[in-house]
Amino acid sequence: MVRIAIIGIGLIGGSLAAALRARGVTASIAGCAPGDDAARARELGLVDDAFTDPVAAVQGADWVVLAAPVPAMETLMRAIAPALGAATRITDCGSTKRSVVESARNALGAAFSRYVAGHPIAGSERSGPDATNPDLFRGRRWVLCPVNDAQREHCGALRRLLEPTGAVISDMTPEAHDRLFAEVSHWPHAVAFALGAAIARGGLADSAIEFSGGGLRDTSRIAASSPDLWAGILLDNADAVLESAGRYRTELDRIIGAIESRDRATLIDALEAASRWRRRLG
Repeated sequence: MVRIAIIGIGLIGGSLAAALRARGVTASIAGCAPGDDAARARELGLVDDAFTDPVAAVQGADWVVLAAPVPAMETLMRAIAPALGAATRITDCGSTKRSVVESARNALGAAFSRYVAGHPIAGSERSGPDATNPDLFRGRRWVLCPVNDAQREHCGALRRLLEPTGAVISDMTPEAHDRLFAEVSHWPHAVAFALGAAIARGGLADSAIEFSGGGLRDTSRIAASSPDLWAGILLDNADAVLESAGRYRTELDRIIGAIESRDRATLIDALEAASRWRRRLG
């Protein structure tokens, strides 16, 4: 029986466990998380064994999945490295990849050759084991970022592990990953947080809650995500995020300028570029 240790048994780690359980994958799953999350995951039937100590959790594991926040990765990798078996494979679910790959290079020692960086492109504003969803990854991208030939040899095994989740597996370099996801995820989260904060700090915050419709709810949904988690992601990928932010600022200034000057033609032109792209998104 394959043994999988999932370090971080919240939304992502818990949903991976739930997906494997729901698809009948024969595996012993160890879940590790601080506080009561691992015990709660066991109560929910997501894991067989619950740990708060990651070193204990990875003992005898064939696979280790690191579903912890990005800033914690290097410390976590350094802690578990001596406890990993000679054939243990490792992957992660971090939202940035360049720094996590560098952390793995620094911390995993010989196990770095059996590590494949990963990122499931799925999530929710909810968190914790009770937010898990066995269908969270179905039809969604799961990006793998191997950086050398040794790691590429393990991608096939990782694809087979992830196949029951229903995810669509893609490969790209860590650098391409971080530029792309600054554009499609990291900066959009910052925009949603900024919109929510602007309303929350205005004089109509309570009325906005009472009278808001679907537009505001859809636009601001991800602003309910964990501020601590997203601060770590935005700072870790700061260069690519700021590049996206610069283009956003240019377009926002165009819209503001057109409104201030009552320039309807320029305003329509600015809005139309966004509207055409959004219709392609579906």
